[in-house]
Amino acid sequence: MRARADHNRSPQFDASPPTDAGPETSEHLVRAMRAVLASRHPESAAEALRLLRHGYPDIPLAMRIAAICAGAK
Repeated sequence: MRARADHNRSPQFDASPPTDAGPETSEHLVRAMRAVLASRHPESAAEALRLLRHGYPDIPLAMRIAAICAGAK
């Protein structure tokens, strides 16, 4: 039986999903996700989405895509 390798899992980052995401909260989360992407330097959009999905599992996909698009400008 093989042991599960959890050492490769990405850590969750320090922003939790809002219960009622107002514009300020959404902007804060997008900025936090952009900072993560800037520090990790993903080589593709797929890698960036995977990184954000692991770090922010409860954040809606639309917000993760907004962070990627905002960083691409």
